[in-house]
Amino acid sequence: RWADQSGIGPHVEITGEPVPLSPAIEVALFRVAQEALTNVAKHSGATRVGLTLSYLGDVVLLDVRDDGAGMRDGGGRGRGFGLNSMRQRIRGVGGAVTVESAPGEGTTISASVPMIPAEAR
Repeated sequence: RWADQSGIGPHVEITGEPVPLSPAIEVALFRVAQEALTNVAKHSGATRVGLTLSYLGDVVLLDVRDDGAGMRDGGGRGRGFGLNSMRQRIRGVGGAVTVESAPGEGTTISASVPMIPAEAR
């Protein structure tokens, strides 16, 4: 649906061995991806966007990168509601969010969380 609305077909990649994660971590990563894509569509002017979900042993890393306009402050001090919401959500599950950006060079948002598997039922 996002691709239809934005006109951008995202490239999605999964690396490592996927495992079901705790619901809190899955929701946090989903919401970060959702908010990052919303920001791409609203602000970036991007023509390409990629999402990579990497299972790296003891951590899971979500990267959302675009080729858009970038941010003047490099994204590190971004005070927008969306970026603050992402940071708070990921901190709530023991992770961290970083933003790398430069004017004219696109933006990458990375969320790193501990790999906490879903409990077996």
